[in-house]
Amino acid sequence: MVPFVLRTALIKVLGEEYLGLSSLFSSILQVLNLADLGFSTAIVYSMYKPIAEGDDDTVCALLKLYRVIYVIIGSIILVVGLCVMPFLDKLISGDYPEGLNIYVLYLMYLVNTVCSYLFLLTEGR
Repeated sequence: MVPFVLRTALIKVLGEEYLGLSSLFSSILQVLNLADLGFSTAIVYSMYKPIAEGDDDTVCALLKLYRVIYVIIGSIILVVGLCVMPFLDKLISGDYPEGLNIYVLYLMYLVNTVCSYLFLLTEGR
């Protein structure tokens, strides 16, 4: 229900062009998010035993490892996302709002996605 209301409000306020760009950029970044390759599921699986046994040292070591891996994944998404930028105008069919810098808008979406990987896990002990 909430996505429907949000999309309807977005169309009414900003117009269909913005909604189309939002969908395009979200689709591009969802493809880039495949770099995760189910890593978050592996985290849950590997953390179960140390948490169940109360092994805090192993949990902290695993969290530090996961942080490094997520920084690497976020960096890969950033680099590939920046490589896509020169081709944005070719990915857009039709018109987009005049005066809108699609590169800045895409960069905002990209930074939002990358930050979710870079700040996902905080430092343990």
